[in-house]
Amino acid sequence: MKIGLFDSGIGGISVLKKLTYINGAHYIYIADTERAPYGLRTSEALESFVWEFVDFFHKKKVNEIFAACNTTDSIILENNLDLVIKYNSIIRAGVSAAKSSKVGVIGTNVTIKNGSYRRYLEVEGKEVYQKATQLFVSLVEEGVFYGRMVEAIANYYLLPLKKENVKELILGCTHFPFLKGIISRVLPKVRIIDPAEELSKLLVKNNTRRPFVEFYVTGDPKEFERKLKRINFRVAYTINKFKIRKVVSVEKFSGFDGVVRSG
Repeated sequence: MKIGLFDSGIGGISVLKKLTYINGAHYIYIADTERAPYGLRTSEALESFVWEFVDFFHKKKVNEIFAACNTTDSIILENNLDLVIKYNSIIRAGVSAAKSSKVGVIGTNVTIKNGSYRRYLEVEGKEVYQKATQLFVSLVEEGVFYGRMVEAIANYYLLPLKKENVKELILGCTHFPFLKGIISRVLPKVRIIDPAEELSKLLVKNNTRRPFVEFYVTGDPKEFERKLKRINFRVAYTINKFKIRKVVSVEKFSGFDGVVRSG
């Protein structure tokens, strides 16, 4: 079984790790470090990235895609994109994990602006408070998880949510679980929800073989590997260079519904 994931960097590793504990599948992970951060990209650009990766997954015969990026997931949901390959949404997983009536959501600029979490949570009758916390992504990519600077940024972002007395906080970006420690210290009485926990439940358990990961990186593969070692990633893997293509449209034809045309 081949499972595909994509993210702007190492954030999606928080999802990948959980999946590898459950199923010894062959994972294909695209790290789009060359075009990071996604939280500052336009919706149009992000959608083109999605189709580029889906086309690649089709060629690699991927059976299933697990969302490893909330930002692109919000684009997929809001535009109702049919990726043809089975797709598992991390936003929907996060929403299903929320149990209280007063929920906070933090995410990238794009995720918060799109409001996917808010809309789905409000349908469930929740009172929702959102906060864009874009700098958290940069901290994680730089491997800065602790220290006075991190504490100052966390307090700046999270104290307004504390004042609203939220009962749960959804980590609406896959980079944020790496900062769960400091987030919990700022919000000690708040239940922290990592949507990847709920998302991983959608994967069938199968540990008859060891997991293996093929990484494809748009930026510097050596720098990406240094980051993997920094976060103590221990699953067997290879790292390959991913060649970026400009995607201008998606068409349909018999045999495979999603075709990417480059320009």
